[in-house]
Amino acid sequence: MNTIKVSDILAQGLGSYLDDHKLSWKQSKVVGKIINCCSPSSSRQRFNCSNNDCDYSVERGTPCGDRHCNRCNNSKMLKWLSKIITQFLPLCYHHVVFTLPGELRNLCLCNKEIVYDVFFKSAFDVLKKFGRDEKYFGGEIGFIGLLHTWGQTLCYHPHLHFMVLSGGIKNERYCRLPYSKKFLFPVKAMSKVMMGVFIDKIKSDYYDGKLVFPGKLNKISTDKTFNSFLFKISRKEWVIFNQPPLNGSPKVLEYLSRYTHKVAIGNHRIKDYSYGKVTFEYKDYKDRNNKGTSQKKLMTLCEKEFIRRYLLHILPEGFRKLRYGGIFSSNKKRKSISIIKDFFKDIIETLNQQTEDLFNRIKKYIYVLCPNCEAKLLINFYGFNTS
Repeated sequence: MNTIKVSDILAQGLGSYLDDHKLSWKQSKVVGKIINCCSPSSSRQRFNCSNNDCDYSVERGTPCGDRHCNRCNNSKMLKWLSKIITQFLPLCYHHVVFTLPGELRNLCLCNKEIVYDVFFKSAFDVLKKFGRDEKYFGGEIGFIGLLHTWGQTLCYHPHLHFMVLSGGIKNERYCRLPYSKKFLFPVKAMSKVMMGVFIDKIKSDYYDGKLVFPGKLNKISTDKTFNSFLFKISRKEWVIFNQPPLNGSPKVLEYLSRYTHKVAIGNHRIKDYSYGKVTFEYKDYKDRNNKGTSQKKLMTLCEKEFIRRYLLHILPEGFRKLRYGGIFSSNKKRKSISIIKDFFKDIIETLNQQTEDLFNRIKKYIYVLCPNCEAKLLINFYGFNTS
């Protein structure tokens, strides 16, 4: 059976969807790219093997390269992974998730760029604050954060995933976090600080006139009603999840790479598309078996609802969904990595060998090597359209 692709659903269902809905210019741009990605109507690329003794040759449609496209993201993930394994050692990392309260989602939908940015900056400030607190560490920690906006059923669920190094720089030396084998920082304390920092930042943007309040949001647009809305938000629980540290190995970097280049839904999850309905697989995290594994279930949506949910997750133009903070920020990374390598100098050769082995396993997918002789493929014709 042929794989059902998101592009097929968009191509066939977009016409009926537009009868009742409008696309923003960004949505229209992304949808057009995904529909035409590697399609017969797209421009063509011919790949020939660079080895003169090999006659391998293949013609392919041109990939769109859009970050929302689930076809193009696999190669991007591998390229990012090849870059990251040369810069970061496979040490222990904590997986921390910050979730935006549901009451803020409508405001977020209408002010994506502003609210996402505030969300990122608030989480950065919280991690830095707790890292610098002598009670918990008293130094600078490093972390990589990325934004996801979806749940398993494509519902709108903005949250941030962070991979936080289980150690940091203190007095120009690398030190492990004192409670690193159990948890990063106490999540209840982090939750309260996160709430306060976020509200301060979003309130500042409100008074700077950066927020818009269309439709039903107009009822919270005045000074009094907006502050009342924020007070109610402050009474809600800000959910922060802290997973026990991941063991230091190249698999940590592979694990992270899967998160960094995920899209709302992969083609492999779509099980059926017929009679205007889409059936896809999802994990029900509230329903777990005896081993604690989430149960896989099926959900069926009409194509209009599927497209509506899918479009919720298109990011603003130029928005950086992957960010580096603390000692991993661009102006501190080189010095910090040098200090960390010096700390692990006794096992650095083993760590380097692990990352080199991982790179060798994936390099054929990064460099587009010939499947016959593993020489590099050359693009001899670009932009040639066969139609």
